[in-house]
Amino acid sequence: MKFRFCGEGDCPDWVLAEIHANLALLTIEQLSQVVHHVTMCILGEEIPEDNIRTIFGISKGTMDTPKAAFACIRFLLVSAARFNTESSVFATELQQLGLPKDHTTVMSRVLDEYVGKIRAKLGQSSLTINELQDVTSSVPENTVNCIQLQFDIKNEIVNGVPQQTTHRININRSDIPVLLKELKTAKGFMDDYDYESKHSEFK
Repeated sequence: MKFRFCGEGDCPDWVLAEIHANLALLTIEQLSQVVHHVTMCILGEEIPEDNIRTIFGISKGTMDTPKAAFACIRFLLVSAARFNTESSVFATELQQLGLPKDHTTVMSRVLDEYVGKIRAKLGQSSLTINELQDVTSSVPENTVNCIQLQFDIKNEIVNGVPQQTTHRININRSDIPVLLKELKTAKGFMDDYDYESKHSEFK
């Protein structure tokens, strides 16, 4: 079955599974609170993990299920906003996927209220997924002639949720000049690429 909120495509299997395993089992009050937090996260606020734990009534260190539910709701709202899905159509399609009617009412009401802000935020952040914030270097222990590069990434999508992440790699000192040369070459290609003139026919 094709869904308009998925761009006339299939609903991902993980979303369908999450709807049946978790979202459909939440109370209306729980869903309303979680959807509110998800919406605020989409608009740029930090994920309030303590509040999410409280809503689900779980202890610290057991966040797998709430994170999955959080990611599912985020996918549903963002996709519906991205593909200009009317709230009535959104509600109908969620019911077709197995979400109870009262639950779909909550989701469609939030979409109606925040769709403009969500679309604006998507437009602002469309090129900032996996955004490189900083690169630092250090000498790792128990290595010979190596440098460790640390990459701080903003808005890396982890389990459907944008998060601040850090990645570290060890590289031989002799490879640093080669890497730097290749990066400068790539930057040169990007600087010389005249996007406006090459894509003027689409204006």
